[in-house]
Amino acid sequence: MKKACIITFHASHNYGSALQAYALQTTIKKLGLECEILNFRTERQRDLYNVFTKRRGIKYIFKNASHLLRYRSLKKKYNLFEEFIAKHLCLGNREYTCLEELTDNPPDYDYYISGSDQIWNPIPADFDWAYYLPFVRRGIKISYAASFGPVGSITDSEVGEKIGTYIKQYDYVSVREARSKEIADRLAGCDAQIVLDPTLLLGKSDWEELIEGQPEIKNEYILFYTLFADREMIKIVSQISKKLKLPVIVTNFSNQYDVFTPFNMKLATGPIEFINLIKNAKLVCTSSFHGTVFSIIFQKPFYAIRGMNDKRISTLLSVVGLEDRALNISNLKEKIDNVYDIDFSKAQSSLEDKRERSLRFIRKSLNLE
Repeated sequence: MKKACIITFHASHNYGSALQAYALQTTIKKLGLECEILNFRTERQRDLYNVFTKRRGIKYIFKNASHLLRYRSLKKKYNLFEEFIAKHLCLGNREYTCLEELTDNPPDYDYYISGSDQIWNPIPADFDWAYYLPFVRRGIKISYAASFGPVGSITDSEVGEKIGTYIKQYDYVSVREARSKEIADRLAGCDAQIVLDPTLLLGKSDWEELIEGQPEIKNEYILFYTLFADREMIKIVSQISKKLKLPVIVTNFSNQYDVFTPFNMKLATGPIEFINLIKNAKLVCTSSFHGTVFSIIFQKPFYAIRGMNDKRISTLLSVVGLEDRALNISNLKEKIDNVYDIDFSKAQSSLEDKRERSLRFIRKSLNLE
């Protein structure tokens, strides 16, 4: 049987990153192909998600000090991510830590898949050129829902030329959103296909199979999920909380606003616990792409904070016809009275069509049609 491998941010301690890796691998296995995730973890990435960082500077001294105060919860969260990776992702036998190791001793598969997530965005700290598959000597190169993230454009001409050269070497190219298509098409002269994020290839029942036991929280609550909170977001969620008379749960601990958050922290939350929290929330407030995705999957009332300002989220909301769930400080008053007024019927119908198109791309690129 032919084998495929996926290279992605599978080891990022980010809910969306871990869950999209699981979703794409599961989808390919369901199609009858052997599939492993390339165990690529750079030292930069490891340091990025450790409870304590080795990086120097006042910013990182403050970060380590704040993490010390929440050490037990953050260490448990770290362990939950590592347990998810070990238990639910089928990894290749060898771990690679840099592109040089991949080039010197490349893995042997029939199909190599880049995606999904922001693996083509050269800005994040854990970016690496390995995600463009320059180490592959033979086999079919595929990108599935690769993304440049929220970047407007690639302004560095040298970086853009390098990206274009690498993408031209792919046999099949697909991206996650319209802006990523514009960038890929311009740099590589290709016609990239827009496909669904892997998490949307699985249905509600597929995700429910991962959730073990009872709800993480028994009483009603609002889940507020953002990668980086700020004063305005906290103000928005606080007003919604006051209106609904519901407590707010947060799982992230990223900056000073998390240190002094007025909300209830549940930091010991791994990928499975995260989808449990979304499934059982009374309302989800999020500025995250995957926070929005899982709200739609579980058909939970949600607000995408500043959703129309993020191309990834605005594209998704447009696809499923839920643009009215985008929220900002200026339209808060008019929307706060319609928190639970949401119809997912059009969203589910639209997703079914997009899901079939996306699966068709996968089947074609893996020679399964």
